[in-house]
Amino acid sequence: MKNALVTGAGRGIGLATAKALSAAGLRVIALDREFPQGSSGVTYDLEDLQGIPALVESLGTIDVLVNNAGVQTAVSIERYTDEARRRILRVNLEAPVELIRAVSKQMIERKSGRIVSVASVAAFTAHTDLWYGVTKAGVVSFTRSFASYLGPHGIQVNAVAPGPVETELLRRAQPERIEQLMRNVYTRRTGRPEEIADAIRWLALDAPVVVNGAVIDVTDGCYLR
Repeated sequence: MKNALVTGAGRGIGLATAKALSAAGLRVIALDREFPQGSSGVTYDLEDLQGIPALVESLGTIDVLVNNAGVQTAVSIERYTDEARRRILRVNLEAPVELIRAVSKQMIERKSGRIVSVASVAAFTAHTDLWYGVTKAGVVSFTRSFASYLGPHGIQVNAVAPGPVETELLRRAQPERIEQLMRNVYTRRTGRPEEIADAIRWLALDAPVVVNGAVIDVTDGCYLR
């Protein structure tokens, strides 16, 4: 049985992804800073970058890594504090890089593995939360860099870039940002976490080898490129 590590698995897209991968026959290691009552997993704050190598080592074999965990401050650039900027950079950008660095060591030895990260339409457009957009653009960049580096070792590294999805993160976004996105959505509704999870599951399990370094837009038309 293959093992999958899913970060931010306590709710939203992460929880839906954990369920989708489990239903596909994988043993899922759910990781989050905290879990809602009634659910459980590995509790870890990804702001602790130095502890990530030891964390990964303690989890054993990981065949699939899903970098989903993320935070959004939802404030204008003028109101950003140094602490908020440091946290969003660590959790959204630096932690996924460190997780890939740690997990890919064992994947290289086995010459197999799949890594999927959650970017966002925010990577390609102006965003009212400047640092959130910066981190998601970084996800796109490191996805392509790691795909180039790890591809020769039989490892696929891809990402999904969702549009507006009915999650806690969207509910905390600035109203003007939500209005901006929904104006162009084809179906005139927000996406569902399960729909994004389906795209992640495909990349993690079924995508052909030539799908590597790809960023799959799951935007329902709110952004076209």
